Amino acid sequence: MHRLIQDFTQPHTDFLVWANGRNSLEDARANLQTAVDNFNADQNEYKFLIIDNSCDALVGCISLFIRDLRIPHLEIGYWIGTDSMGKGYASEACALVRDLAVEFFNAKRIDLTTARRNTRSINVAERCGFECEAVLSNARVDNAGVVDDTCVYVFKGASR
Repeated sequence: MHRLIQDFTQPHTDFLVWANGRNSLEDARANLQTAVDNFNADQNEYKFLIIDNSCDALVGCISLFIRDLRIPHLEIGYWIGTDSMGKGYASEACALVRDLAVEFFNAKRIDLTTARRNTRSINVAERCGFECEAVLSNARVDNAGVVDDTCVYVFKGASR
């Protein structure tokens, strides 16, 4: 995972605030330990690794963030390694995690938020059945200091 993050290119650094080039191996280990702890405690986030089954290679990561289980309201976030972008991994993983949220958590709301300039992520959201519910003007700043809008996508297929 650390190697994939170290190899991030501009699409990553533009849209992932934490992808600032200062992620150490210790940071990656701590992040994975936090993910294990959260998973075991059913809190904050369920993190899943995205693996290319044809070669058992790690290609990315997708998370199901717990926003409010009383609703239940969850959010999907993901990243794909540079060499694996544009190959359908994000769409496939997003659809699987979306279905997990619906079937296991009986989610009433599933969000996916992205920068308006991040057309790849917008395309993933739309391919996976999410609809743009709102655009929050001037709601984020990327690593280069560029102010952008935040698009809030919601999956309407979640239970009502």
